Amino acid sequence: MNLRRWWRGTDDLGRVTLYTRSSVLPLLFVGPFVLGSIPSVQNGDVSEPVALTLVATVFGMSLVAAYLLDRQVVGRVLTRPYLALLVGAALLTTVTVVALPIGNARGPALLTAAAFLVAPIGAFGARYYVPLSLALVLAIGLQSNVRDQPQRLVPLVVQMLLLLIAVACTAQVSVWLTTVVRRLADADRTRAELAVAEERLRFARDLHDIVGRDLSAIAVTSDLVAELARRGRPEAAERAEEVRTIAQESLRQVRAAVRGYRTIDLRTELEGSAALLRSAGVTSRVSADVGPLPDDVRTATAWVVREGVTNVVRHSTATRCRIEVREEGGTVHVRLENDGASGPLGHGSGLVGLAERLRPLGGELSFEQRNGSFVLRAELPADGAPAAAEPGVAGEVRA
Repeated sequence: MNLRRWWRGTDDLGRVTLYTRSSVLPLLFVGPFVLGSIPSVQNGDVSEPVALTLVATVFGMSLVAAYLLDRQVVGRVLTRPYLALLVGAALLTTVTVVALPIGNARGPALLTAAAFLVAPIGAFGARYYVPLSLALVLAIGLQSNVRDQPQRLVPLVVQMLLLLIAVACTAQVSVWLTTVVRRLADADRTRAELAVAEERLRFARDLHDIVGRDLSAIAVTSDLVAELARRGRPEAAERAEEVRTIAQESLRQVRAAVRGYRTIDLRTELEGSAALLRSAGVTSRVSADVGPLPDDVRTATAWVVREGVTNVVRHSTATRCRIEVREEGGTVHVRLENDGASGPLGHGSGLVGLAERLRPLGGELSFEQRNGSFVLRAELPADGAPAAAEPGVAGEVRA
């Protein structure tokens, strides 16, 4: 798997999750590092089999802590069986450390195991931080060689307590960060779904307002035509003409509504494309210099920009993208170039549909791939009666 391509293609949630999961891995090396730095272990006062047993036990505890933290990072809920696993591993580690003849290494070993115990405990309630940490440091302090010296025991307990709380808070802040990013990603998806649903509702409401009223009029008038026809009244033909007129007018309004629904604004599309590329981690440069255009040409130009940017985000590993829209010699030129081309050049359905959209307007679509760059070009005649309400577009945007 190409990690660089994956990194370019994934979203912020995937990147933050990968980073946080990677930051959990060093926990597996903390135990051996701490125990290996204890003087009694370095000097050989602890036999090699005992030292290996101690390291393996603490390593197993760190493995459980890292596993539970990883579960939290990816959004899994830790239930009671996971709590039982954590407590069981802590008890096994404590019993093993206490039973081994390791002398002065016992205190650091117990403190390391306690840190691995409190690190993932936030998943079961942050209220456990202080009481659990206090109980652990008191137990460790009371079995140490300074338990009969309050002037040394109290500072030692305070230092160990602060250490355990710092470990727990650091671990849970990392989990909290991924949780916040995940909620933001969910909120973005929900917002997009709501936007689509709102647009569908608007379109349905417009159709209801147009068709509902006219269909009601057609139904009532048709009943009247039928009744007049049964009576042989000459007014039936006149009423039938009314039905046809209403139906034609309704059809015209529906077509106008659909045409407006499909229309997209060039200026809005250029601004939205710059924002989309920026959110995808692509540096973009957008420039436009066109005058007032007919609605169909303006909409077709916006569709070229939309389809081109969509392909950049979905199908490339681009880091830079250049979008240029200009009018020259009665022709609108659109050019999109990105540096993320890879693999053989394909003919996706999106580009095929875009070419079909341009063809009735006399437009042409072409694209090429060379030296790792993909270039999409479109040319459309700029003739037609410009819409007074549609001003030109000019300017440059860098993102």
